[in-house]
Amino acid sequence: MFYHQNKNNVIRQQFSTVLNTPAQAVQWMLNINGPHDLEVPRPRELDFRHYGTIIGNAAIGIIEYSTLVRVKIENLEQSYSVNLPLYGEQSIEHQGSSFVSNSSVGVILSPNQSLRMTIGEKCRKKMVKLARRALEVKLSKLLGRQISQPILFEPKVSLDGAMQQWWQLVENFQEILLAESSLCDLPDVWSNFENSLITSLLFSQRHNYFDELLARQAGRPQYLTQLEIMFNESLELPLTLVDLERAVGVSRERLYRDFHTYYGMTPIAYFRQLRFDQVRLRLIQARSSEKVSSIAMDYGFQQFGRFSKEYKERFGELPSQTLRLHRTN
Repeated sequence: MFYHQNKNNVIRQQFSTVLNTPAQAVQWMLNINGPHDLEVPRPRELDFRHYGTIIGNAAIGIIEYSTLVRVKIENLEQSYSVNLPLYGEQSIEHQGSSFVSNSSVGVILSPNQSLRMTIGEKCRKKMVKLARRALEVKLSKLLGRQISQPILFEPKVSLDGAMQQWWQLVENFQEILLAESSLCDLPDVWSNFENSLITSLLFSQRHNYFDELLARQAGRPQYLTQLEIMFNESLELPLTLVDLERAVGVSRERLYRDFHTYYGMTPIAYFRQLRFDQVRLRLIQARSSEKVSSIAMDYGFQQFGRFSKEYKERFGELPSQTLRLHRTN
């Protein structure tokens, strides 16, 4: 059962379910995570429970089966699943090797990555689902180019260093999300939370772009971080190159050079991309009373015809289609 909370343009869905047949459990997790096979040796003992919150590009919750189960995943397709047992164990098989996942070793499931899990009968775990597109868009921005292959994380997640801090971040967000009135109901607050969750994961757990990402960030000028903050705080304003030059005290020539190096585009093109991304997020999370035109105007798009055309060029659909599709879902 879902509890829909609509406040200030963000839809926060609290969910809780108890299921007793393998078919029901498979269908539920298909909707949450993606396609998989489930084998339950003792189906009468199955007591599947899952509760948590869905918001934006993330779902954070607790899951347990209460009996031994085997899960086979060939390709999650559209999401990443990060989970960590609170107690109990699960064994993971991946590309001819295996490891045990427990309260000190988690696991990440990536699209285009096959994996088998045997989940113990006493295993109860935290699970975070993140939308594939959200991670790919963020990584492309960090690398300054479009990525050509899916992000493939190393499945084994040791709880030391950066990933331990990432799980602490998850716990903090989960506590805030469970409150009746949450800061996450404010769109600007949640978008920053979500960005922190995704960005810190990309920098914390090894993946096929990890070395390139670290090398790129090592020589990145500090003023670019200042401009990113300025951009995100000024999405509704018509910023110009003169504004950027004055804000960070660098020449126009250097602005162009560094933005092409680290983002693959001009400063104003990058700012415009951020505005379109934020409009799309708002459309996905829009309340029933909101209109495309009012959301577009919130981010400085005054010429609606031109905005709709460019939106379709970027995302492959009209803004009205995005709004209608996600309201239907």
